[in-house]
Amino acid sequence: MAIVVGTDFSEHAREATRVAATLAERMRTPLELVHTAEPGMLRRDGPAGQGSAITELEQRLAAEADGLRREGLTVQPRVLLGMPDEALVEHASKLQARMIITAALGWRSEKRWRLGGIPARIAQLSRCPFLMVRRAGPLLEWCQGQRALRVTVGDDFSRSAEVALRWLPELRRVGPVELTVAHVYNPATEDGRLGLYRVNPGPENLEAILERDLRERLSRVGEARAEVRMTSSYGSVVEPLAQLAETARADLLLLGSHQRRGLQRMRHGSVSLAALQLAPVAAVACIPASAAQESEAPVRIPSIQRVLVSTDFSPLGNLAIPHALSLLPRGGELVLVHVIESPIPVVYADFWPAMTLGTDEDEAELRRQLEALVPGDVAGRGITVRLELLSGVRAAQALCQAAERHGVDIFCVSSHGRTGVRRAVLGSVAQEVVARSRRPVLVVKHPEPP
Repeated sequence: MAIVVGTDFSEHAREATRVAATLAERMRTPLELVHTAEPGMLRRDGPAGQGSAITELEQRLAAEADGLRREGLTVQPRVLLGMPDEALVEHASKLQARMIITAALGWRSEKRWRLGGIPARIAQLSRCPFLMVRRAGPLLEWCQGQRALRVTVGDDFSRSAEVALRWLPELRRVGPVELTVAHVYNPATEDGRLGLYRVNPGPENLEAILERDLRERLSRVGEARAEVRMTSSYGSVVEPLAQLAETARADLLLLGSHQRRGLQRMRHGSVSLAALQLAPVAAVACIPASAAQESEAPVRIPSIQRVLVSTDFSPLGNLAIPHALSLLPRGGELVLVHVIESPIPVVYADFWPAMTLGTDEDEAELRRQLEALVPGDVAGRGITVRLELLSGVRAAQALCQAAERHGVDIFCVSSHGRTGVRRAVLGSVAQEVVARSRRPVLVVKHPEPP
C-alpha cells in the first residue's frame, strides 16, 4: 500500500510532496509521485507533438523524484493522462493506496466548468483517506519528532465521524497526537430529540448531556482522553466547526465524509468539502466511510449499566420492571418511568410542550405507586433506582426522548399483544417504541400462551 501524492510542479505542490515523502518514510511505505496531464493542455505545449511533451513531463517528474529519494524510501514517478482528480483517484484505487495527498490549490483546465477545485473533487471521489496540505511546516515538525500534532476531529455522532476517529492510530504511527473533539449542535433539534422542553431547559443541561454521550462514544473507540469542545448553531455547521478548530489551535482538521451526491448532497450539503476551503488549519483530512475495515472496528460485547423501564400500572406493564432489573449488574442504574397522557391534539405532539390536567397531589400519588413497584432487594443488589413522570400525547415519543436524555444502554417495555381491531383502536406503544428507538429495546410479552 503506497502513498499517492499529486504534483503540478508548483511551490505549493512541492510542499505537499515533502510532507508526503516524510510520511512515507515514517510509515515505511512506498511513495507514488504522480503528475496528471490533460490531453487538451498537451496540444498547446508546442509543435513537438504529444509524445515529446509527455517525455518532457516524465523527465521533469523523475528529477523531482530523485530529489526525494533517501535511504529506506522508494519513490515511483508516474505521468498519467486525464483529469487530475479522476486520474489520481483511479490510480490510488488500483494501488489500494494508503492515502492521497495534494496541496490546497489546483483547478481543472479553464475550458471545463469549474465544479470545484481538485482537492474537493478528490475528497468527493476517493475511496481512501485524503490529506490536503495548506501549510507544510507544522506537519514536517511533527514528522521529525519536534512536537505533537494538534488534531481536531469533527464528531456529529455519525458513522462517518466514527470512521475518522478510528483512523487516528494511523497518525500515531508517525508521532504523538493531541486530540480535540469538536461538536456543533442545533439547540432546537436537540431539545426535540431529548425532550428537554418538558424537563429542564437550558444550554448548560443540554451540553452536559451531549458531553456525556461524546465521552461514552470516545471511550468505545479508545479515545477517552480527548478534549471535548462544543458550540451551538441554528444554521451551517462549517463556520462554527472551523472556529472550534481555530480555538484549539489545530494543525489538522480530521473529518469523516459521507460523499453524498446528486439530490442527497443538495439536501444535506457537505461539511467536509466546505471545510477544505474554510478551515484555518495547516491541513484537512477527509476519511470516507468506505475506508472503514472490519479489523478497525471489532465487535464489542456491550456493557449494560443503565436501563429505562416504563409501566402503565397494568399487571403486564409492572412485569417489565423485574425483567429490566435482571439486566443490571451491581452498581447499575434503573430509570423507572410512567407516561401521563396529555390532552393536546396529536397534530401538535411533535413540537409543542406536553401538558397534563393533573395536580401536584396526583403526581405525588403516581410517584408513590412507582416506588411501591420497586422490589425490596434492589438495594442489596447495589442498583440505584430513579423515578420520573413523563407527559406526552405519544407515549412512545416521550419514552424515546427519555432514553436519549438519560443515555440508557437498553430500555424495557411490555407488550399487551393487541391484534386486529383492538390494535387499530388502542395502538401499540411497544411497536412504536421499537420503530422509533435508536437504542436496543427489550419487549416483555405475557408469560401465558394466548
